[in-house]
Amino acid sequence: MALWRRRTDAKATAAARQRLSGLDGKRLTLTPPEGVVLNLDVASLGARFGAQFVDFVITTAATIGIVLALLFAGIVSGAAFGAIASLLVLLFGAPYYVLCELLMNGRTPGKKLLGLRVVSRNGSGLSTHQVVVRNLTKEVEVFLPAAFLIGGGEDQLWFNVVMLAWLLVVVAVPIRSKANRRIGDLIADTAVVLDPRPLLLPDVAVSAGEAARERFVFSSRQLELYGAYELQVLERLLRGGEEAKDSRERRQGLARIGERIRAKIGYEESVSPADEEAFLQSFYVAQRAFLEQKKLMGETRVDKFHRTQETQAGGR
Repeated sequence: MALWRRRTDAKATAAARQRLSGLDGKRLTLTPPEGVVLNLDVASLGARFGAQFVDFVITTAATIGIVLALLFAGIVSGAAFGAIASLLVLLFGAPYYVLCELLMNGRTPGKKLLGLRVVSRNGSGLSTHQVVVRNLTKEVEVFLPAAFLIGGGEDQLWFNVVMLAWLLVVVAVPIRSKANRRIGDLIADTAVVLDPRPLLLPDVAVSAGEAARERFVFSSRQLELYGAYELQVLERLLRGGEEAKDSRERRQGLARIGERIRAKIGYEESVSPADEEAFLQSFYVAQRAFLEQKKLMGETRVDKFHRTQETQAGGR
């Protein structure tokens, strides 16, 4: 009865989450270098449009605010208004989206508000090349044709028809795509998904035996490499399903993940197959304590790419 209740609660939670996020039921399967298969919810077209609208409002408000401030301060004259506005529109175009997605790990303020994130289809970290390509392509996909349509005169009817047809094609591509991917996503090999929320649940920490915790010891250097998102993935793997607790497939999966983690963190002691789950539980407990301590000091580590993000932020 308890197991049935947990499954029912899980289904209800998933359904509620889907309603709140505006998803259309599509799923995206990724396999990161660690080998843990991730099934992520694809962002619906409505959610993506909402995020784009928020970013558009932010960039438009920033452009108008800066121009008005310059005018009132007497820095620019009314004659230069158009040139300054055009320059700011260019600045808050692709550069805004590129910098936000690089510094915010695949998110813009609009995506963050709607709970969305850009991910790489190959499961690795989102590269600078991918971010630049998908956002420069957006200029050609949407913004330039829309600007031509708005600014086109009646004497350019044929050109306006071509631009309108192009915009219809741009809209049709994500509708037909299995993962709602627009042309820029197809070229950059990216997708937009519902941002998974890292939840540090206590039950795995409780189940890890005291003897196992004392046997497997990890240094701060070894715990620096992962973040809360990877901890959530490990927690989900360790909990598993009640019916799969002792399955051969689960044991093999634990062994693969244990090998990858030991190689990643440079753990040199050997671990027998019988102790694989105890090792992972101990690593979970140590990693969780490390992340919680960092969070108390004001440093939140979302995922394993936090070091790359800090380097990029420092370089700018």
